[in-house]
Amino acid sequence: MHPILFQYGPIRIGSYGVLLALAFLAAIFFTNREFRKNGADPALAWDIYLLAIVGGLVGSRILYIIELPEQFLRAPLATLFGSTGFSVIGGYVLAFGLCWWRVHAAGEPFFRTADLTAPGMSAGYAVGRLGCIAAGDGCYGIPTFSACAMHFPNGLVPTLSAKNHLLTSYFLRLFPGHPVPVDIGVHPTPLYESISHFILLGILLLPFWRAGSGRRLAFFFCWFGVSRFLVEFIRLNPPSWLGLTSDQWLSIAIFAVGSAVFIRAASGASQTSVSPGSSAPVS
Repeated sequence: MHPILFQYGPIRIGSYGVLLALAFLAAIFFTNREFRKNGADPALAWDIYLLAIVGGLVGSRILYIIELPEQFLRAPLATLFGSTGFSVIGGYVLAFGLCWWRVHAAGEPFFRTADLTAPGMSAGYAVGRLGCIAAGDGCYGIPTFSACAMHFPNGLVPTLSAKNHLLTSYFLRLFPGHPVPVDIGVHPTPLYESISHFILLGILLLPFWRAGSGRRLAFFFCWFGVSRFLVEFIRLNPPSWLGLTSDQWLSIAIFAVGSAVFIRAASGASQTSVSPGSSAPVS
């Protein structure tokens, strides 16, 4: 892995930052594509991009601090302004809230606008998770000897047993009596999520989706919730309540919201359908 791509004197260009920028560009590309195809306001799209960037960066940092307060108390400035220390799901929650406020303030139909942004959100997430792999920033999973195992000896948070005591403790707990490797293989969980969201992107770009019903947004939420909930079982995040991590509880909430939007969309479709004896849709 290559956490630092280029360095010129004190200036360093990190792989995570580059892929994060590419993630935003991917999100912009697919969102612009959907807005143009459906005749939506491009100015609103740019407002959404700005709020998504701010909300994504701030929200991911806030949730990271909530999950690991001891890290913040030990080194507050490094935690606030360092190149690591992000919880992506927190960024999504805050970014979504800010974008909802902007769409509502513009008087635009929320579910139509959200449907148009769903492919962009999926593309951005898929590319962004590759940044975690390239940088080896500690978002990887638990130790494993499977064929999927990856090693990050030069990562921002290396998998070397001598430098990563948390990972070493997980290894000893999972494989008691087994000698600890110099470089511990781990589940590349960001890669699993990236593959999952590239598949989701392909599904969201299929032509049968009708913008405005909220179904595409709902499908994104449900897929995201299930995908993140499952991958958390093989991540290093410690359980917070009832054996589940804080991200798993957030995933359950996101899935519940997606299910509610699906129910709303189905209810709206049934209410607006024209019965054989009626002369106009029911409003």
